[in-house]
Amino acid sequence: MNNSNAGTGLFIAILLATFGILRFISDMFTDASSDWYRMLGGTFLRYLVRAPSDGTFWGNFSVQWVKLLAVPCGISVLFILYRFLSHDLKEADYRWRQASTRLIYIIGFLVMVTVMEIEKSTHLFGLRMAGQLAGETAWLNHTLHLASALMGWFYMKWLSIRKV
Repeated sequence: MNNSNAGTGLFIAILLATFGILRFISDMFTDASSDWYRMLGGTFLRYLVRAPSDGTFWGNFSVQWVKLLAVPCGISVLFILYRFLSHDLKEADYRWRQASTRLIYIIGFLVMVTVMEIEKSTHLFGLRMAGQLAGETAWLNHTLHLASALMGWFYMKWLSIRKV
């Protein structure tokens, strides 16, 4: 990635990190109150948070298909931390580009989301997470998270830590 693309990568990482963090916070709100999202009714913001599908395209996308962004959003948070907390950007870029680093992060995120999905569908671990919402199916959640991990692998490879 050249320096102009590095700026684009950083911009995309900031957008995905922001979306991922806000979506994760909305997950926690849903764990606390399954109908908190109703205050966003009638606005498009309702589709940006974790809420049951209302049967529309955006409702189904929000509850199920947004999971494709789970790993790239997590990778974006890590990328920003690497980029701004590293004293030696050349060394940070070298570590970031290592296949072993990518593998550890991708597997870590995949394990995390898998445990969360198992908990949502079975409550096996007793984490008191909200269950699956209307419009959500367990098998598709796992499939989408696997696809998300694959996307995350290539996304992480594309990102470059350099001075912009």
